[in-house]
Amino acid sequence: MKIKNIVEERINALWQTYKSRDFCKYPPLSVSEVPDEGIIFIGLNPSLDKNVKNVSVSPDANIEFYPLGVHKTENYAYFKKFSDIADKVQLPWGHLDLLYMRETKQQGIRHLLEVEDGINFIYQQLMVSKDILVNLLNEKKPLIFVVNNTLSRDFLGKDRPLDYSDDQQHWMDFRFKWSNELGTYLYNGHPFFFCSMLTGQRALDIGSYERLIWHIDFVKQKMNFNQPKNNLS
Repeated sequence: MKIKNIVEERINALWQTYKSRDFCKYPPLSVSEVPDEGIIFIGLNPSLDKNVKNVSVSPDANIEFYPLGVHKTENYAYFKKFSDIADKVQLPWGHLDLLYMRETKQQGIRHLLEVEDGINFIYQQLMVSKDILVNLLNEKKPLIFVVNNTLSRDFLGKDRPLDYSDDQQHWMDFRFKWSNELGTYLYNGHPFFFCSMLTGQRALDIGSYERLIWHIDFVKQKMNFNQPKNNLS
């Protein structure tokens, strides 16, 4: 699915609104498309490329896009696990970051959540990504989502506070339902796996990583992903 038409105008307008702020110092970045079938890995935001960091950027710079399947050398380790999982379960894959701001350290994003402008800036980005996900989730094509970031999980709505009433919204406010049959969460019939980072210091240990691959393959078989006409509802 092409997502440029969903993202471009709204994100450029958001950056223009906050262009004088330090958190808009660098132009936003997004993948240009996500797969219609297979696995989509959901992350938090694109990292800040050292080549971008060392270049003087105009405050009027627009969002940059890169095509599905093109991964920068600096991020190879990050994407390698995605490719490994997809190869082992024999499914195509893609990825989607919920935010478009370039930031290497997650703490930088957490700092924005301490101020009103920062909260609104984050929220507006999430609403753009929500539209992308709603389009994907309303389709009946076979998709598995792997959320490999704790803050992304919260932004999606998974960590909704227990004291919220039914009508209170929590960020993107997706209401996931547990499936005893599949042993994971579903939204509109699509399975979601929530896990830790796949690379870095806080990455899944080897045993947990192997179980994740087994579990994704198990769900794939249970939901007959290889059938030409698959109803996930």
